[in-house]
Order: sequence, then structure tokens, then C-alpha cells
Amino acid sequence: MPEAPALFAAGLSWPESPRWKDGMLYISDVHNFRLVRLSSAGEVEPICDVPGRPAGMDFAEDGTLLLATGVGRQLLCIEPISGRSEVIADLGDHAKAYLNDLITHRSGWSWFGDTGFRFGVDTPSACGSLWGYHNEHGLRKVAEDVFFPNGIALTDDQRTLYLAETFGKRITAFDVSPEGELSNRRVHAELPGEVDGLCLDADGHLWAPMLFAGDFLRIGPHGGVTATVAFPGKSAIACVFGGEDRQTLFMCVSTTDNADPQKPVRHGEIYTLAGGVRGAGRP
Repeated sequence: MPEAPALFAAGLSWPESPRWKDGMLYISDVHNFRLVRLSSAGEVEPICDVPGRPAGMDFAEDGTLLLATGVGRQLLCIEPISGRSEVIADLGDHAKAYLNDLITHRSGWSWFGDTGFRFGVDTPSACGSLWGYHNEHGLRKVAEDVFFPNGIALTDDQRTLYLAETFGKRITAFDVSPEGELSNRRVHAELPGEVDGLCLDADGHLWAPMLFAGDFLRIGPHGGVTATVAFPGKSAIACVFGGEDRQTLFMCVSTTDNADPQKPVRHGEIYTLAGGVRGAGRP
């Protein structure tokens, strides 16, 4: 991999849940309350406003774009060309706090997190949940006592799911059946900091952003750190492989200006690393 990442795009707020699809990078531009896509040249194109605050998103097998809204606590189906959206599930009071990252599975199940507490408002505790949604079977809570569920990744065979527990400073793993049932919950890696949006490479390594430290860690199959890409002074948010043959790693970061604590200003950017390992699995 190159020694230094290259700036790909700027002008965002808090770029979350990156997804590569048909030559475009899709982003939840969280604090700008919008869904956007970026061309291969880094040009930002708004798709639609998301008043409920966009969070996790992913494309289903049929090309449908599913999006979880953080404060709205809803699951939306969005037509990515026109931006038309439809509410397909509403968690309402079933969610304790904010909805977060989301991943889809070929069984038809999608999983997304409920953080359990509001960061910066409530006392942190392991009270979050992982939810599943299927258009035939509806909503189902599939895991409890999660310490702020965040990034989710699936292996190539979709038989293992990795879940970032941000304030638990760990990545948890589950076995996934062909029907989309989760089992054998276990700790995959203990980490030196708070972890956010995950992705996988073809060597079986996870890429994990350390949210407050500004580092992206490459974590081996047995949980050890094998490489670090540092962004001093920035928040490391999420990453995904895309580009030709999935050989470009897109890394989402942001800086926050707290001159007015009541109105923080966030400056989101996306950087790339190219020519190294290839991406695998989902996202």
C-alpha cells in the first residue's frame, strides 16, 4: 500500500456507512441530513434529504437500497436514482436510542444496531441491541447487551458476521446460517480504542477505524493488528473497498470545530489507498 492516503472528496459532514455500487460510492452524510453518491472523480451528488438523520445503509440482493435513520428510528427503502423513499419498518419505542450501521444478507435478512444510549447525553452502558428485518418476517431483536453496536461486516461466504461494539472497544463475531440465523456470539478482537465502521479484505483481515484516535487498523484473522493508517487530529469513521476490482480502500474521516459547543461544525472528507489488497465480503 502507498505510504500516504490521497484525498478523494471533501465538503461532507460526517461521512458514514460507505457502500460501493456500479462505479459510485454511496454515503450517509449524517449531519447534513442527506444521502449522497460520489463519482469515481469524487464529485458529490445529493440523492435525497433524510430528515430522520441517515445512518447505516446497504444494497439488498435485488438492488434495493435500505437505510436506517438514526433519530427517526425507521428503516427506509430508497430508490437510488430518483431518491423516492418509503418507510418499511418503524421501531418507535422499541428502540432505546439511535439506529446505527446496517448490512444486508442474501437470505433476505438485514441487520442494524440500536445504540442503547445517546452518546454525549446518557451514561454509557452495554444496553444496545442488534435488530434483524426481513420483508416477509418483519422485525426481530437478535442480540442484546451490545455496547453501542456500530459497523457490521460479512465474510465472502456470508457465514460469519462481525459487529463493532464501539464503547466495548471490541469486535464481536457471530455464525450465520443460510437462513440468516445468528449464533455462537464471541469476541473476535479486543481493541485499543473505540471502533466504528468495518470492512474486510481478501486476505481475511478486517479494517477497523479507531473513532477518536484517528487510526484505521488492519486486523488479522486471529485478532492481531497487522497495519495502521493514521489520520492525526481527525475522527476515523468508516471504510469500504471499491473501484476497479475492489482494489481501492475508501476511508471516511471528519474534523469537528467546537468553537460554538451548541453548534459544532463538522468537516468530512474521504481518502483513498489504492493498489494494495482487494476487498471481500460485505460491505
